[in-house]
Amino acid sequence: MLPSAGARSPLFALAITAGFVLIFIFGFLAWQRPERIPFPHSSTHVEMTINQNGPVSIAEIVRLLYAPLKVPPTQHQFVDENGVKATLPDKPRIQKSLGKEILILDLETRQLPSTDAFKKGEYDWRKVNHVSGGVFNHYTYAMIHGYDYKFIHAHNFDDRNPTWVKPSAFANHINDYKYIVFLDADAAFRHMHLPMEWLINHWEIEPKHSMTMALDPWDPEAPQFNSDANNRTYTNTGFVVVQKSEKTMEILKAWHECPDDKRYPNCSQWKKPKFHEQSAFGEYIRYDYEEYIKELPCAEANGFPGVTISECVGKFIRHYWFEKHLVKKDFQENMMQAITLPIQKLWAEKDAGVYFEQAKNVINPHQ
Repeated sequence: MLPSAGARSPLFALAITAGFVLIFIFGFLAWQRPERIPFPHSSTHVEMTINQNGPVSIAEIVRLLYAPLKVPPTQHQFVDENGVKATLPDKPRIQKSLGKEILILDLETRQLPSTDAFKKGEYDWRKVNHVSGGVFNHYTYAMIHGYDYKFIHAHNFDDRNPTWVKPSAFANHINDYKYIVFLDADAAFRHMHLPMEWLINHWEIEPKHSMTMALDPWDPEAPQFNSDANNRTYTNTGFVVVQKSEKTMEILKAWHECPDDKRYPNCSQWKKPKFHEQSAFGEYIRYDYEEYIKELPCAEANGFPGVTISECVGKFIRHYWFEKHLVKKDFQENMMQAITLPIQKLWAEKDAGVYFEQAKNVINPHQ
């Protein structure tokens, strides 16, 4: 059994963190040529000095770590770890990285418990809950691809479910970006080296599409679940791509004001009952703005492995409605793939000065 880190001091935690960073740097040094890497300077909160190259931020380390893995926005085919292939259209719309024109957004009415533990010097990854695990996935993804990132702590409504904070938050930030990509805390980017530009091209999100969401699972044996009053499958608001267009603000305003029962009588029924803002969007908003809404297959941007209904296996975006702890496991697998790949390179290429052959199993007489 591993010892608990709960009683460790902040200095001990700092030492552990520095140790992991050194492991990362060791992998990078082995990966890069020439032997020394000219690390750029940064002004993030987590820094350390490497030789005389200046401070190196964790954001820069993460970008270097994933640099060999990143997929170009126009790469025609992507093959996942199971050999499943996905392709782009012949003429993908986005040709290069959009960088800070994309915002990865976390929107929470809860604080991160891991932050409180860190401030007490008690941070322990093994004890981090799914909320922090999901947020770390989103934040790391933004760092890898150079996107902007914001964690918005929103205050609760007095009269409706906390999930109703989404439309106003999207509206308050979309004018500063081309795209806002929002995920619930129990949703995750499955392939962190696969950029949003590639996904936008793959899904053929056009300039007119103000809102993009994935469909929920639909079971023909129980069609009353996850369907609106017209028996049409709901879209899930746990993953949303908001694109700035001439209709975006109008759609978000209509969605935000839906429970006021002015434009949409009886929309207030979804203030608190499931599925809150998702039901309101599915019952009302999408019918008035059909042309500007893109609906994605559940199999590609909803659910997780093991879900058989509608094959909602989370091919690109996973949403763990149940088994929420698996969000954290997903993040671990992504990070370990990136960390261990350069370490494996040392052994495979045998050029790091650590690999030796012992041709004869005898003691050298000169020893």
